[in-house]
Amino acid sequence: MILRRTIDDLDDLIVPSVRGVFYVNNSIRNNHMVRYSDLTHIQLLHGESDKAASVNPVMRMYDRNFVAGQAAIDRFADRGIDMPREMFRIVGRPQVEGVEQARAPIGEIEQKTVLYAPTWHGLQKETDYSSLALGARIVEGLLEAGCTVIFRPHPYSYRSRHFAAMCEEIQGLLERDAERSGRAHVHGPRAEQQWSITDCFNAADAMVADVSSVVGDFLYSGKPMAMVSMHDDEKNFERHFPMARAAYCVDGRDPHVTSLPNVLRELLHVDSRARAREVLSRYYLGGFSSGSYADGFVRACLSELNRVLP
Repeated sequence: MILRRTIDDLDDLIVPSVRGVFYVNNSIRNNHMVRYSDLTHIQLLHGESDKAASVNPVMRMYDRNFVAGQAAIDRFADRGIDMPREMFRIVGRPQVEGVEQARAPIGEIEQKTVLYAPTWHGLQKETDYSSLALGARIVEGLLEAGCTVIFRPHPYSYRSRHFAAMCEEIQGLLERDAERSGRAHVHGPRAEQQWSITDCFNAADAMVADVSSVVGDFLYSGKPMAMVSMHDDEKNFERHFPMARAAYCVDGRDPHVTSLPNVLRELLHVDSRARAREVLSRYYLGGFSSGSYADGFVRACLSELNRVLP
Protein backbone atom coordinates (compact mmCIF):
# COMPACT_ATOMS: atom_id res chain seq x y z
CA MET A 1 0.00 0.00 0.00
CA ILE A 2 1.41 3.35 -1.08
CA LEU A 3 0.00 6.59 0.26
CA ARG A 4 0.09 9.69 -1.91
CA ARG A 5 -1.44 12.89 -0.51
CA THR A 6 -1.05 15.45 -3.32
CA ILE A 7 -1.30 15.56 -7.08
CA ASP A 8 2.45 16.16 -7.36
CA ASP A 9 3.16 12.95 -5.46
CA LEU A 10 1.63 10.86 -8.25
CA ASP A 11 4.35 11.49 -10.84
CA ASP A 12 6.86 9.28 -9.01
CA LEU A 13 4.24 6.55 -8.73
CA ILE A 14 3.51 6.24 -12.45
CA VAL A 15 6.43 4.09 -13.54
CA PRO A 16 6.51 2.27 -16.93
CA SER A 17 5.20 -1.00 -15.43
CA VAL A 18 1.92 0.62 -14.39
CA ARG A 19 -0.74 -0.27 -16.95
CA GLY A 20 -4.01 0.75 -15.37
CA VAL A 21 -5.88 2.16 -12.41
CA PHE A 22 -8.99 0.85 -10.66
CA TYR A 23 -11.33 3.23 -8.83
CA VAL A 24 -13.79 2.25 -6.09
CA ASN A 25 -15.76 5.49 -5.87
CA ASN A 26 -16.28 8.81 -7.66
CA SER A 27 -14.13 10.96 -5.41
CA ILE A 28 -13.35 14.33 -6.97
CA ARG A 29 -9.64 13.59 -6.56
CA ASN A 30 -9.88 10.75 -9.04
CA ASN A 31 -9.24 13.35 -11.74
CA HIS A 32 -5.70 13.68 -10.40
CA MET A 33 -5.05 10.15 -11.68
CA VAL A 34 -7.28 10.16 -14.75
CA ARG A 35 -5.04 12.81 -16.31
CA TYR A 36 -2.48 10.06 -17.07
CA SER A 37 -4.07 9.31 -20.42
CA ASP A 38 -1.70 6.48 -21.37
CA LEU A 39 -3.14 4.29 -18.59
CA THR A 40 -6.40 2.34 -18.65
CA HIS A 41 -8.82 3.79 -16.10
CA ILE A 42 -11.48 1.38 -14.80
CA GLN A 43 -14.31 2.40 -12.47
CA LEU A 44 -15.54 -0.35 -10.12
CA LEU A 45 -17.74 1.65 -7.72
CA HIS A 46 -18.29 0.24 -4.24
CA GLY A 47 -21.34 -1.93 -4.84
CA GLU A 48 -24.42 -2.60 -6.97
CA SER A 49 -27.37 -0.43 -5.99
CA ASP A 50 -29.94 1.99 -7.34
CA LYS A 51 -28.44 4.89 -5.39
CA ALA A 52 -27.89 8.15 -7.24
CA ALA A 53 -24.12 7.66 -6.93
CA SER A 54 -24.38 4.60 -9.19
CA VAL A 55 -25.62 6.62 -12.14
CA ASN A 56 -23.34 9.65 -12.12
CA PRO A 57 -22.45 11.09 -15.56
CA VAL A 58 -18.91 11.74 -14.31
CA MET A 59 -18.24 8.06 -15.03
CA ARG A 60 -17.76 9.01 -18.66
CA MET A 61 -14.23 10.12 -17.81
CA TYR A 62 -13.10 6.50 -17.31
CA ASP A 63 -12.12 4.12 -20.10
CA ARG A 64 -14.24 1.30 -18.69
CA ASN A 65 -16.99 0.91 -16.16
CA PHE A 66 -17.04 -2.60 -14.69
CA VAL A 67 -20.62 -3.41 -13.68
CA ALA A 68 -22.25 -6.43 -12.10
CA GLY A 69 -25.09 -6.88 -14.57
CA GLN A 70 -27.28 -5.34 -17.25
CA ALA A 71 -29.22 -3.33 -14.67
CA ALA A 72 -26.26 -1.00 -14.16
CA ILE A 73 -26.14 -0.22 -17.89
CA ASP A 74 -29.89 0.30 -18.23
CA ARG A 75 -29.81 2.63 -15.22
CA PHE A 76 -28.00 5.30 -17.23
CA ALA A 77 -30.42 5.11 -20.15
CA ASP A 78 -33.39 5.27 -17.79
CA ARG A 79 -32.00 8.49 -16.30
CA GLY A 80 -31.37 10.01 -19.75
CA ILE A 81 -27.57 9.84 -19.48
CA ASP A 82 -25.91 8.93 -22.77
CA MET A 83 -23.17 6.36 -22.17
CA PRO A 84 -21.58 4.42 -25.06
CA ARG A 85 -22.20 0.69 -24.62
CA GLU A 86 -18.52 -0.09 -25.21
CA MET A 87 -17.61 1.74 -22.01
CA PHE A 88 -19.27 -0.99 -19.95
CA ARG A 89 -18.17 -4.51 -19.14
CA ILE A 90 -20.38 -6.92 -17.23
CA VAL A 91 -18.19 -8.77 -14.73
CA GLY A 92 -20.66 -10.00 -12.10
CA ARG A 93 -20.27 -9.38 -8.39
CA PRO A 94 -17.40 -11.48 -6.97
CA GLN A 95 -18.21 -10.42 -3.40
CA VAL A 96 -21.37 -12.56 -3.35
CA GLU A 97 -19.62 -15.91 -3.77
CA GLY A 98 -19.52 -16.37 0.01
CA VAL A 99 -23.24 -15.64 0.36
CA GLU A 100 -25.17 -18.83 1.18
CA GLN A 101 -28.57 -19.69 -0.26
CA ALA A 102 -31.73 -19.92 1.83
CA ARG A 103 -31.85 -22.99 4.08
CA ALA A 104 -35.58 -23.47 3.43
CA PRO A 105 -38.61 -21.51 2.22
CA ILE A 106 -39.21 -18.78 4.78
CA GLY A 107 -42.67 -20.10 5.68
CA GLU A 108 -41.16 -23.44 6.76
CA ILE A 109 -38.66 -21.90 9.18
CA GLU A 110 -40.04 -21.93 12.71
CA GLN A 111 -37.57 -19.61 14.47
CA LYS A 112 -36.67 -16.86 12.02
CA THR A 113 -33.64 -14.58 12.17
CA VAL A 114 -33.90 -11.20 10.43
CA LEU A 115 -31.08 -8.81 9.61
CA TYR A 116 -31.87 -5.11 9.95
CA ALA A 117 -29.19 -3.19 8.04
CA PRO A 118 -30.03 0.51 7.62
CA THR A 119 -27.77 2.65 5.48
CA TRP A 120 -26.39 6.04 6.55
CA HIS A 121 -27.92 9.46 5.95
CA GLY A 122 -25.50 10.48 3.19
CA LEU A 123 -23.96 13.85 2.52
CA GLN A 124 -26.99 15.47 0.88
CA LYS A 125 -30.74 15.08 0.67
CA GLU A 126 -30.58 13.29 -2.68
CA THR A 127 -28.58 10.44 -1.15
CA ASP A 128 -30.37 10.20 2.21
CA TYR A 129 -32.06 6.80 2.13
CA SER A 130 -31.60 5.92 5.79
CA SER A 131 -34.45 4.38 7.81
CA LEU A 132 -32.48 4.57 11.06
CA ALA A 133 -34.86 7.20 12.47
CA LEU A 134 -37.58 4.52 12.27
CA GLY A 135 -35.25 1.74 13.30
CA ALA A 136 -36.58 1.29 16.83
CA ARG A 137 -40.14 0.83 15.53
CA ILE A 138 -38.96 -1.59 12.85
CA VAL A 139 -37.04 -3.67 15.39
CA GLU A 140 -39.99 -3.62 17.80
CA GLY A 141 -42.13 -5.04 14.98
CA LEU A 142 -39.62 -7.80 14.35
CA LEU A 143 -39.53 -8.65 18.05
CA GLU A 144 -43.33 -8.74 18.25
CA ALA A 145 -43.26 -11.17 15.31
CA GLY A 146 -41.02 -13.48 17.34
CA CYS A 147 -37.83 -12.91 15.35
CA THR A 148 -34.24 -13.06 16.42
CA VAL A 149 -32.64 -9.83 15.16
CA ILE A 150 -29.20 -9.05 13.76
CA PHE A 151 -28.67 -5.28 13.84
CA ARG A 152 -25.88 -3.93 11.64
CA PRO A 153 -26.07 -0.17 10.93
CA HIS A 154 -23.79 1.55 8.46
CA PRO A 155 -20.53 2.41 10.27
CA TYR A 156 -20.88 6.08 9.32
CA SER A 157 -23.97 6.24 11.54
CA TYR A 158 -21.64 6.68 14.51
CA ARG A 159 -20.15 9.85 13.06
CA SER A 160 -23.23 11.72 14.24
CA ARG A 161 -24.32 11.87 17.89
CA HIS A 162 -27.92 11.99 16.70
CA PHE A 163 -27.71 8.76 14.71
CA ALA A 164 -25.38 7.08 17.19
CA ALA A 165 -28.09 7.59 19.84
CA MET A 166 -30.57 5.83 17.55
CA CYS A 167 -28.21 2.86 17.27
CA GLU A 168 -27.86 2.73 21.04
CA GLU A 169 -31.65 2.80 21.46
CA ILE A 170 -32.03 -0.21 19.18
CA GLN A 171 -29.23 -2.08 20.93
CA GLY A 172 -30.97 -1.43 24.25
CA LEU A 173 -34.22 -2.86 22.86
CA LEU A 174 -32.42 -6.02 21.81
CA GLU A 175 -30.61 -6.41 25.13
CA ARG A 176 -33.85 -6.10 27.12
CA ASP A 177 -35.69 -8.52 24.84
CA ALA A 178 -32.84 -11.04 25.09
CA GLU A 179 -33.18 -10.99 28.88
CA ARG A 180 -36.94 -11.56 28.66
CA SER A 181 -37.15 -14.01 25.77
CA GLY A 182 -33.77 -15.70 25.70
CA ARG A 183 -33.43 -14.98 21.99
CA ALA A 184 -29.80 -14.57 20.96
CA HIS A 185 -29.90 -11.24 19.14
CA VAL A 186 -26.66 -10.11 17.50
CA HIS A 187 -25.61 -6.46 17.64
CA GLY A 188 -22.78 -4.15 18.65
CA PRO A 189 -19.15 -5.25 18.09
CA ARG A 190 -20.14 -8.81 17.19
CA ALA A 191 -22.44 -7.78 14.33
CA GLU A 192 -20.43 -4.78 13.21
CA GLN A 193 -16.79 -5.82 13.67
CA GLN A 194 -16.38 -9.52 14.42
CA TRP A 195 -18.85 -10.57 11.71
CA SER A 196 -18.56 -9.50 8.09
CA ILE A 197 -21.66 -8.40 6.22
CA THR A 198 -21.59 -11.80 4.51
CA ASP A 199 -21.62 -13.48 7.94
CA CYS A 200 -24.72 -11.45 8.78
CA PHE A 201 -26.37 -12.49 5.51
CA ASN A 202 -25.64 -16.15 6.14
CA ALA A 203 -26.98 -16.08 9.70
CA ALA A 204 -30.25 -14.42 8.61
CA ASP A 205 -33.36 -15.88 7.00
CA ALA A 206 -34.61 -12.50 5.79
CA MET A 207 -33.55 -8.84 5.79
CA VAL A 208 -34.96 -5.35 6.21
CA ALA A 209 -32.77 -2.65 4.64
CA ASP A 210 -32.74 0.60 2.69
CA VAL A 211 -31.63 1.58 -0.80
CA SER A 212 -28.02 0.40 -0.73
CA SER A 213 -25.56 -2.11 -2.15
CA VAL A 214 -26.40 -4.39 0.80
CA VAL A 215 -29.69 -5.16 -0.94
CA GLY A 216 -27.98 -6.11 -4.20
CA ASP A 217 -25.62 -8.52 -2.47
CA PHE A 218 -28.37 -10.06 -0.33
CA LEU A 219 -30.40 -10.65 -3.49
CA TYR A 220 -27.94 -13.40 -4.40
CA SER A 221 -29.05 -15.45 -1.37
CA GLY A 222 -32.58 -15.87 -2.69
CA LYS A 223 -33.89 -14.99 0.78
CA PRO A 224 -36.83 -12.58 1.21
CA MET A 225 -36.17 -8.95 1.98
CA ALA A 226 -38.00 -5.72 2.67
CA MET A 227 -36.88 -2.21 1.74
CA VAL A 228 -37.84 1.01 3.49
CA SER A 229 -39.00 3.86 1.25
CA MET A 230 -38.39 7.15 3.02
CA HIS A 231 -39.70 9.50 0.31
CA ASP A 232 -42.04 7.71 -2.15
CA ASP A 233 -45.13 5.55 -2.22
CA GLU A 234 -44.57 1.95 -3.30
CA LYS A 235 -45.29 2.55 -7.00
CA ASN A 236 -42.87 5.46 -7.32
CA PHE A 237 -40.33 3.72 -5.10
CA GLU A 238 -40.19 0.78 -7.50
CA ARG A 239 -39.99 3.16 -10.45
CA HIS A 240 -37.06 5.09 -9.01
CA PHE A 241 -35.35 2.03 -7.50
CA PRO A 242 -36.22 -1.03 -9.63
CA MET A 243 -34.46 -3.42 -7.26
CA ALA A 244 -37.39 -2.80 -4.90
CA ARG A 245 -39.51 -5.03 -7.16
CA ALA A 246 -37.72 -7.94 -5.48
CA ALA A 247 -38.60 -6.68 -2.01
CA TYR A 248 -41.58 -5.77 0.16
CA CYS A 249 -41.99 -2.04 0.66
CA VAL A 250 -42.15 -0.46 4.11
CA ASP A 251 -43.61 3.05 3.86
CA GLY A 252 -41.08 5.10 5.80
CA ARG A 253 -42.97 8.35 5.22
CA ASP A 254 -45.30 7.26 8.01
CA PRO A 255 -43.56 7.85 11.37
CA HIS A 256 -45.71 5.13 12.94
CA VAL A 257 -44.76 2.62 10.19
CA THR A 258 -48.31 1.27 10.06
CA SER A 259 -47.48 -0.70 6.90
CA LEU A 260 -45.00 -2.87 8.84
CA PRO A 261 -47.35 -5.69 10.02
CA ASN A 262 -48.53 -6.42 6.46
CA VAL A 263 -44.96 -6.26 5.16
CA LEU A 264 -43.75 -8.66 7.85
CA ARG A 265 -46.54 -11.10 7.00
CA GLU A 266 -45.26 -11.21 3.41
CA LEU A 267 -41.61 -11.21 4.43
CA LEU A 268 -41.87 -13.95 7.06
CA HIS A 269 -44.70 -16.17 5.87
CA VAL A 270 -46.21 -15.64 2.40
CA ASP A 271 -43.23 -14.49 0.29
CA SER A 272 -45.06 -13.84 -2.97
CA ARG A 273 -41.99 -12.27 -4.61
CA ALA A 274 -39.71 -15.31 -4.54
CA ARG A 275 -39.82 -15.67 -8.33
CA ALA A 276 -39.19 -11.95 -8.85
CA ARG A 277 -36.00 -12.22 -6.80
CA GLU A 278 -34.67 -14.96 -9.06
CA VAL A 279 -35.24 -12.88 -12.19
CA LEU A 280 -33.82 -9.68 -10.73
CA SER A 281 -30.80 -11.48 -9.29
CA ARG A 282 -29.71 -12.38 -12.81
CA TYR A 283 -30.48 -8.89 -14.06
CA TYR A 284 -28.52 -7.10 -11.34
CA LEU A 285 -25.71 -9.58 -10.65
CA GLY A 286 -24.98 -10.88 -14.14
CA GLY A 287 -26.34 -14.40 -13.82
CA PHE A 288 -22.92 -16.01 -13.46
CA SER A 289 -22.85 -19.59 -12.21
CA SER A 290 -21.80 -20.27 -8.64
CA GLY A 291 -18.01 -20.21 -8.26
CA SER A 292 -17.35 -18.32 -11.49
CA TYR A 293 -17.63 -14.71 -10.33
CA ALA A 294 -14.06 -14.29 -9.11
CA ASP A 295 -12.49 -16.01 -12.13
CA GLY A 296 -14.58 -13.94 -14.52
CA PHE A 297 -13.59 -10.73 -12.79
CA VAL A 298 -9.88 -11.58 -12.90
CA ARG A 299 -10.08 -12.46 -16.60
CA ALA A 300 -11.81 -9.17 -17.33
CA CYS A 301 -9.13 -7.23 -15.44
CA LEU A 302 -6.27 -8.94 -17.24
CA SER A 303 -7.81 -8.47 -20.67
CA GLU A 304 -8.24 -4.73 -20.08
CA LEU A 305 -4.71 -4.30 -18.72
CA ASN A 306 -3.14 -6.36 -21.48
CA ARG A 307 -5.03 -4.30 -24.03
CA VAL A 308 -2.67 -1.34 -23.47
CA LEU A 309 0.55 -3.33 -23.83
CA PRO A 310 2.65 -2.64 -26.96
